[in-house]
Amino acid sequence: MAITGLNHVGLSTPDIDRANAFYRDGLGFSEIISFAWPVGTPGADAGLGLTDTAASVTVLLTGNSYLEVLQFNNPRPIAFDSLPTLRREGISHIGLEVTDLAAATDLVVVSGGSVDASLSATNNSRLVRDPDRNIIELHTSSQDDPLDYRQLRVHTPGGLDGEPQPFTPARRDVVKGLSFAGITTARTADLTDFYTHANLNPSNTSSWESSASAPRAALATATSGTSTPVNVGNAYLDFIEFRDQPIALKPTNARIIEYGFNHLCFDVTGIDATHQALTQAGMTCFAPWINMPGRTSAMGYALDVSHNPIELLEHLSARSIMWPGHLSV
Repeated sequence: MAITGLNHVGLSTPDIDRANAFYRDGLGFSEIISFAWPVGTPGADAGLGLTDTAASVTVLLTGNSYLEVLQFNNPRPIAFDSLPTLRREGISHIGLEVTDLAAATDLVVVSGGSVDASLSATNNSRLVRDPDRNIIELHTSSQDDPLDYRQLRVHTPGGLDGEPQPFTPARRDVVKGLSFAGITTARTADLTDFYTHANLNPSNTSSWESSASAPRAALATATSGTSTPVNVGNAYLDFIEFRDQPIALKPTNARIIEYGFNHLCFDVTGIDATHQALTQAGMTCFAPWINMPGRTSAMGYALDVSHNPIELLEHLSARSIMWPGHLSV
């Protein structure tokens, strides 16, 4: 059993058409599938741990991973902050590997995003906002970078039946892919201990003691802190602990549907064994994992030890909608 990759990041939005226009039509992600489920879908309710859910969904291919865009029509999501911030516990932002910072910034703006003058920029990264004002870190890898996109590799399960579904590759002239997910935490050790139970090993923790010495734009928002990257194969997790002042904690009644980057989905081998190992390590499950219609995959939603919503996904056929064989670095 193991986590073998970051399959997708979930994005909860109040306007799926606007989000798709930004990420698909603007940044160049390609649409794999769009669908919806109505109120009265027991499987969706059970997986999310809620009742009477209804949502529209678009799955976008970023290149090396997927982005799952969701508009929940029932129940209505909430926003933790009137303006999304890096200083809120949880999945605070995503990092996009880009070919050129200036060109990528221009693309974000012309596609409906924005540059917030209060957010930082460094030589190799810049913070911008999508149309919902969620934070994106544009990043260009450099030598000895702990989040070096060039070191990533895609794991494709072998020996499975079925022909992969046809797909359109992402446009990668400016945005090469989703490089990392930034997770703000009050206790990095809790997360690193948890994810080692799924065979993920953190890199060395680095620290900074002034905004000027911070190696990336997201870290420069604080005068001191630590960054602990974890290579998931095709992408990184970056556990960020700010030390200059306390972060805002996630509300205890937060649901998996709330606005923003709301969950991480991991490809796994041996979903039953992985569920058991992570449950013993402190994972909280909403419901037992289930086989998806058509039995092309099995999945289950849960909370990691820091209450970040996660999804475990095992591919049972190459026909799986979010098949890793479509991914490349």
